[in-house]
Amino acid sequence: MHGESEPAGSSALAPRSAGSAELAEASPFQTGGVGLYDHSDRDPFPRSAGMWAGATGLILTVILGGALIALNPAFSNGKAGGSSNQLGQAAAAGPELAPGSPAADGAALIPSKQCPGCHTIPGIQGANGTVGPNLAGVAGRTKIAGGAVDNRGPDDLKAWIMDPPSKKPGTAMPKLGLTDDEATKIAAYLETLK
Repeated sequence: MHGESEPAGSSALAPRSAGSAELAEASPFQTGGVGLYDHSDRDPFPRSAGMWAGATGLILTVILGGALIALNPAFSNGKAGGSSNQLGQAAAAGPELAPGSPAADGAALIPSKQCPGCHTIPGIQGANGTVGPNLAGVAGRTKIAGGAVDNRGPDDLKAWIMDPPSKKPGTAMPKLGLTDDEATKIAAYLETLK
């Protein structure tokens, strides 16, 4: 036990001869308890080897990371953050909507559809998808669907969300099965995102 004194003659350390009472010279690198000797003269590597190996590793990591970024074509052509259609203002509070208006009804309808799973839509709670383009400012764009579809007003937006594959064959956006009324209301809301 800790509180009891050890009996004389029993020790976990090997006995020392009378001439070895003084330990090796003090060193700032030497830590530990009584009875530890400095064996650095027999070490295969100097004390500074670990420091240099670590510093070299950090420097090589920074150089390799920089080379990977510099050689990545997505960074050089500006596509690393997404296409121009996907980039938009950060999702924020949506526009002011008059209660009972088609745009307000569209804003209430969007969360119940598949839209929030793929798109970031300002003003729509939980609409922070990153698969499709960010819809911030969609009403101000002259082209949508990666530039394949004209966007001259709510009728073009409505036609697009009613049947995307008919407007752009091979698109990843599915036909959502919206009614004409639902598509009109959703397009009215999207038209407020300028």
